[in-house]
Amino acid sequence: MVQRIGVMARRPLPSAGIPGAAYSTTLIGQSHKVTEVEGYIDEGDPVVVVTGSGGVGKTRLAGEAFEQRRDAYDAAAFLRLEEISGEAGDEATVERICNLLLADLRVANHQPDARPLDVLIGFLCDRSVLLVLDNCEQLLKPVQELVDLLINRAPHLQIIATSRAWLEIHGARIVHLNPLRVPEEDAGRVEAEECDAVKLLQDRAALAGRPLTADDDWSAIVGLVRWSDGIPLILELVAAQLSTGRSPRVVFERLEGGSALKYAPGTRGVQAHHLALDAAIGESWKLCTEVQRRVWARLTVFTGGFTLEAAEQVCADAAVDRAVILTTLDYLVRHSIIEGASADGRYRQHNYLREYGRRRLTQFGDQDAIEERLCAWVAQLVRDAADGWFGRDEMCWLTGVNAESGNITGVVTWCAERGEVERGLTIMVDLLRTRAPYFFATEIPVCRQVDDLLRAGPAGPSPVRVSALAMVGWIWTALGARERGKAHRDECLDLARRIGMENAPAVLFIDGTYDALAMGLRSGYAKLEAAREGFRAVGAHGSAYMAGLFHAFTAGLHGPVEEADRMSQWCLDEAYARGAEWAITWAEWTRGLPEGSQPQASARNALRAQVRLGDLWGPAWGVEEEARKRVLAGDLAGGAHLYGGSDSLQARHGVRFNGLPGWRHHRDIAIDAIIDGIGEEAFEAARLNGSRWRDEQIVAFALGEADPVSPRLTRRQWEIARMVSEEMSNIEIGAALHVSARTVEGELTRSYRRLNLCGRAELAEWYRHTSALSDGSSAPEAPPPRG
Repeated sequence: MVQRIGVMARRPLPSAGIPGAAYSTTLIGQSHKVTEVEGYIDEGDPVVVVTGSGGVGKTRLAGEAFEQRRDAYDAAAFLRLEEISGEAGDEATVERICNLLLADLRVANHQPDARPLDVLIGFLCDRSVLLVLDNCEQLLKPVQELVDLLINRAPHLQIIATSRAWLEIHGARIVHLNPLRVPEEDAGRVEAEECDAVKLLQDRAALAGRPLTADDDWSAIVGLVRWSDGIPLILELVAAQLSTGRSPRVVFERLEGGSALKYAPGTRGVQAHHLALDAAIGESWKLCTEVQRRVWARLTVFTGGFTLEAAEQVCADAAVDRAVILTTLDYLVRHSIIEGASADGRYRQHNYLREYGRRRLTQFGDQDAIEERLCAWVAQLVRDAADGWFGRDEMCWLTGVNAESGNITGVVTWCAERGEVERGLTIMVDLLRTRAPYFFATEIPVCRQVDDLLRAGPAGPSPVRVSALAMVGWIWTALGARERGKAHRDECLDLARRIGMENAPAVLFIDGTYDALAMGLRSGYAKLEAAREGFRAVGAHGSAYMAGLFHAFTAGLHGPVEEADRMSQWCLDEAYARGAEWAITWAEWTRGLPEGSQPQASARNALRAQVRLGDLWGPAWGVEEEARKRVLAGDLAGGAHLYGGSDSLQARHGVRFNGLPGWRHHRDIAIDAIIDGIGEEAFEAARLNGSRWRDEQIVAFALGEADPVSPRLTRRQWEIARMVSEEMSNIEIGAALHVSARTVEGELTRSYRRLNLCGRAELAEWYRHTSALSDGSSAPEAPPPRG
């Protein structure tokens, strides 16, 4: 029987230890999560667990929700658990927690023989009480037992718990607190300031007496914020470093893996485990077993996330049994050390947690062995993908290899640092053979990394060096960088002759591609044909297809018709026979090239399929060909817009294939026809307008699915666009049109949707360019739908 005699309840007094209203800083970027927690409390959920990695702001969020809701209860208390030691055993720990709660609730117990737990239950059982238990991961088992008992004995009790680890309590509501949004890598100041992580850094730096200004090095600021992964604690520690007078660049360059981030000695008002980043992470490290620490440390060799299979291959050995990897990953996820597997099966680790574990990996003494296993795993992955992509699993190989791009780059860099250049070259050649860099438009940085390896290693001849020169020379040639392509081709041929590889398929491929594509010589066809047959002879069917594709491509630009048709059909038959979906789109595309027998054949199906698949490389080629076909069909203005769009796509992807002889010849003919038909001034205006469209606008226009040239805006929408371009507010526009500001907002939303725009700035730019193509006095007439 629970004793209630001598128990007295009072409203707890405000405590300086409660985060939230007691804080002088502003809560930034997490108000929606506060609302979510408050909503669950209002709905009557007995336990709400706020979980997330260290420093993400769990305590602050719980404190904010506590302050907002505490007055609705008979009693409320906020208890920090980080200072309680669990070394005395679970029962003693539960007793100490109960005593602290009784004190915080100001419950006077005049029965010295009564257990604190019984007294607490007696107080809670007939009162509405809100409790916050902060930092539960320190005492996970006793807290779970206590909370489970309390909510079953006290029907009106509600608990908000914060914990890096999940509380295993049936019916508990879990709220995952995510980091703040960070800017893109190349963001400027204006764009960066839209992100909550930057706003928080600005706020904390200003409070510390060191406000960020337009004169600061914003590339360094963006780098700091991105490194923080949006973790508020890290951003506050960065602000503390800036307050010492260090520039953002100095702070960024001397992060030392995060160990340099700390408050100055004697700083008051900050929890002890938040005084330094290493101290905050150390709390999680102490809670791990030896095996869990080893796995945490070993996972840090992955630079781009990892899958379960990769973790098992790389992290398991005599010290860590493969069978425990999955359960260890589960533990690390539940304790917010790594992020749980996403829809594609990948785990991720925040930068600061990875850097901490990285330093511990060195202490374990097995860093070299783990990095060696990662290198072997990556090498096998790209080799298998290179050999197997040409088939029904093509998209799986493409996306799988691209997902590992960070790890591939890291491994190749590791090889270069160890002087194992040819090993790195082998990995990169296999990566290029998969075609993933083309699909995801990363072929330029990949080629540059190969070039770096070629410069780093000995220039003597070797099969892998010949293959690397052939692959990269072929890509530079295809991208329109003719001089680079020639330099690689020449060196490749020289080394190949010196070791008797001059008739190797890869050598014939680069030589034939350069002759036919860069020089416009039909003599290259025979070399491409020989390369195709050579690849087929050794079972390299994907490489054989690529040789055939470029044979079809160049014949489609230079003729003769029979050659273009023959090779296009061969590529199409091969792709269909293998079920390689992306390869099919390219074979379809070659069928409509100008020197084939079907010059008017539409390549829109190929372009549409490439967009559906997510191809970031192919649409630029498809748009260029669609521009030519628009001109042939008599749509001169549409062709001019698409040529501008094609130039824009190529510039954004760092390519210039329209300078290749075959493309340039057909482009010049089309542009001359446009200028003859509408005049040079109209052509330049239309080309400029098309060059300012976004990628998706260009592709949609090429497919006939949208018309950014003269879309169907109503008279009112056109007038509103004009006023937006004059920087008038919605209230001012409404007053001028005699409508409400809300009506103006609705019309703007509809205009954005019709024009495929993202806001006022883009609408204003669209209006200025569109009105320049007409007299600007009225909305242009909508043309009939195209396509």
